[in-house]
Amino acid sequence: MILVTGGRAAGKKEFAGQKFPERQIVDAYQDRIRAALAAGEDPFENASALVKNENAVILLDEVGCGIVPMEKSEREYRECVGRVGCFLAAQAEEVWRVVLGIGTRIK
Repeated sequence: MILVTGGRAAGKKEFAGQKFPERQIVDAYQDRIRAALAAGEDPFENASALVKNENAVILLDEVGCGIVPMEKSEREYRECVGRVGCFLAAQAEEVWRVVLGIGTRIK
């Protein structure tokens, strides 16, 4: 499994498609985390299953930068995305950060 992270609209999908055309791209993984939290599910369960897919390239937005939201649920969401991202990065064979469409391998 490969993890590609970066800001929203930073070019992650285009980068992953060019760099890893033979792999399955899982786009906007932060949205799956939000859906799991809304459904009362554990986001780590899905992440644990996904790391076993050696063909997957997971695209995850960095959501923890900027102004801290006033709503508790939004703070909890950002915290969870960060923690799941750390879990995915620890399990990944490669981790890439994309800024302005340029990918830098960080693991």
